[in-house]
Amino acid sequence: MTRSSAARLRAWVLVAGLVGALFLPVGPASAQPRDSTELRRFQRADSYLRAGQYEKAIGLLEGLYEQSPGNASFYRKLKDAYESVKRYDDAVRLVEDRLDENPTPQLLAEKARLLHQKGEEQAAERTWTEAIQLAPERAATYRVVYQSLVDVRRFRRAIEVLRTARSRLGSEGLFRTELAYLYGLDGQHREAMREYVALLEASPDRLGLVRSRLQSFVEQGEGIEASTEVLRGAVEEHPLNAAYRELLAWLYMSTDDYEAAYDVYRALDRLQQTSGGRLYTFAQKAADADRFEVATTAFETVLSRYPDAEVAPKARRALGDTYRRWAERDGSASALATDSSARYDSARAAYRSFLEAHPSHTAVPDVLADLGTLQLDVYRDLDAAQATLERVVSSHPSTTAANRSRYDLGRLALMRGDLERARLLFSRLADRVRSGDLADRARFELALLPFYEGRFDAARSQAQAVTADPSADVTNDAIELSVLIQENRGPDSLDVPLRRYASAKLRIRQHRYDDALSGLDSLLQAHGRHALADQARFQRARVHLARGDTAAARESFRELSRRHPRSPYADRSLFRRARLHEAQGQPERAIALYDRLLTQYPKSLLATDARSRLRTLQRSQS
Repeated sequence: MTRSSAARLRAWVLVAGLVGALFLPVGPASAQPRDSTELRRFQRADSYLRAGQYEKAIGLLEGLYEQSPGNASFYRKLKDAYESVKRYDDAVRLVEDRLDENPTPQLLAEKARLLHQKGEEQAAERTWTEAIQLAPERAATYRVVYQSLVDVRRFRRAIEVLRTARSRLGSEGLFRTELAYLYGLDGQHREAMREYVALLEASPDRLGLVRSRLQSFVEQGEGIEASTEVLRGAVEEHPLNAAYRELLAWLYMSTDDYEAAYDVYRALDRLQQTSGGRLYTFAQKAADADRFEVATTAFETVLSRYPDAEVAPKARRALGDTYRRWAERDGSASALATDSSARYDSARAAYRSFLEAHPSHTAVPDVLADLGTLQLDVYRDLDAAQATLERVVSSHPSTTAANRSRYDLGRLALMRGDLERARLLFSRLADRVRSGDLADRARFELALLPFYEGRFDAARSQAQAVTADPSADVTNDAIELSVLIQENRGPDSLDVPLRRYASAKLRIRQHRYDDALSGLDSLLQAHGRHALADQARFQRARVHLARGDTAAARESFRELSRRHPRSPYADRSLFRRARLHEAQGQPERAIALYDRLLTQYPKSLLATDARSRLRTLQRSQS
């Protein structure tokens, strides 16, 4: 709730309370016109306050309070108005009027707060002490005093008050959440965590509350080390308390220490006897955070400890997915690197293990489809991929996995150079699925086919049909294709540069990299000043990267940003170069390139990713 909406709500409550008070049957019928007049005056005063016209509001409220000094709404609103213009003497006098009639700890605490704001700190201290002495046997007394101290940010004094309450009332369990909160505000994080530890010992179900209280300090990086140290001690002293371990693991993950969190979750899994369930949940969190090494370790631990448990099929499939994502991430920076290839091998092995161990599982079609995609895109074993994908379509024809496999079979036909077969498969898939991301991608492929063939009018027409749905994921690709065709026709009716470029793009899709490089080099030699030159250089860099020639790729990206600084591919080239330097263990060069990207292209769509990578690298060097 915003401050303004909260203020409106308070005003409404006061008005509602006033209406209730004014219309109680406490007097003769002649009182009703006067009550209506008071209500209108109160509402007008409230509107003055909202408009910042405090003196006008105060004038009306003083008259109302003088007529009805027992009305709580008039009292509170007038006191707040006095505070708004720092007329603390008048506010104090107002509180003292009510104290004369009925002294309470709450009124004394309120007076003390006003005195403190006025600058009379010693008088405020005496008044807070007086408030406690008025009813020292009641916990509510200490609560109202503590709250008024917090209102003026007297955290240490508030801590003293609550600790005094514990001593006088003989209960160490009093005010645990309040004290923990105060210790945190005062920077005493070790003491705060001790209070939270004691709270969780008595009430493990309060773990969510504790995490929410700690969240702001974790985000600011405050007190993590001290809090972790206290929690580790609590775990050692009370090894069977799962709440302590849960909180410790959360702290570790909040500070990106997933390795330490893994150890905690292994113990939690044994403690709670979940047969791998808790460890699987942790592995998923680690994978979602792109902490692939610890995630795969956790999945493999689940499978080695509980190979026949209920969670085992999910763990085997997730292990394959995580290795694949790990390989894709690293491969995007350094294609076909040794580590990336090994991780793809691990993904393939995990998928095969799943299919052997769980031949009747409901996820079999999806795992088969994932395996077929690996065979197609990573291993380029077209015969094996075709066999796997056709198995999905024939054995599980009505599944989503079958439609994914139909799409991949269309891509496979394109890779084999059978464009008519590809056109048939993509058309059938688009008609079959009709809507959704897969249908949109199939229709985009149908636009790419005439582009590869040099039939640019047909390609642009079909690409524009795909862009009719602005929410589709592939819409940007279709727009880019349409703009590419529109802006790069010519210089004569043969469209030779664009034809060569389209042919090179097809060769890239087919992994015929030598032919693609030859075509791109020919285009640049013959049409070096054509508008396509920057895109041709960008594609050359990508081809070098796909071939594993990172030095040539880096040089091509560098040449593009040097020759075409205003190209929409210039920022992409800088980002790719930076990622390559990261992958090759050259963080200083990567940092310089990320800085350059943010300086030269502050509105780049890659700016957010560049800042994230920059922060990560700078933290690792500090």
